[in-house]
Amino acid sequence: MTITLRIVTPPDALPDWYPPLDPRHPADYRLRYVELDMLIEAMVLLGVVAEEPVEGEELLLMDWFGEVGNTFEPDECVRISRSMRRFMQEEVPADFFATLQERWNDTQAELRQAVEARGELVVSGFESFPYDGKSLRSALLHWGAFTAIAADSGGFEVVE
Repeated sequence: MTITLRIVTPPDALPDWYPPLDPRHPADYRLRYVELDMLIEAMVLLGVVAEEPVEGEELLLMDWFGEVGNTFEPDECVRISRSMRRFMQEEVPADFFATLQERWNDTQAELRQAVEARGELVVSGFESFPYDGKSLRSALLHWGAFTAIAADSGGFEVVE
């Protein structure tokens, strides 16, 4: 199960410092559900996304990321991008890493159970947390870069 986030008005060219996830579709950020779930958890931990609406706060809601047709405005993209910038200079804190690892593993277990409950054989597509501190930092920075580009390009939308 995947979701695609697409820059609303794709730039004519991407910055040299940004390698798109798929060079054939440079305006898209296609993620498996478990990857999106991990990024959402990271944004919750950083105070940019809320699990439930909070009165008086303008946090993004986690459910918005999975609903086709939702659009994230440039100012929302800026907030996401700025939250990810903290990893440019510092390593991913151990407790942050552990929380994301636990979330990833729990999500994988839930997906596996759902597939098995339907009577389907689970043969692939479920793996334990594939990141170490360095690769997680890179993934968070890449997500921040995508949202920074989206902020300058009309935001992004959930397309599938």
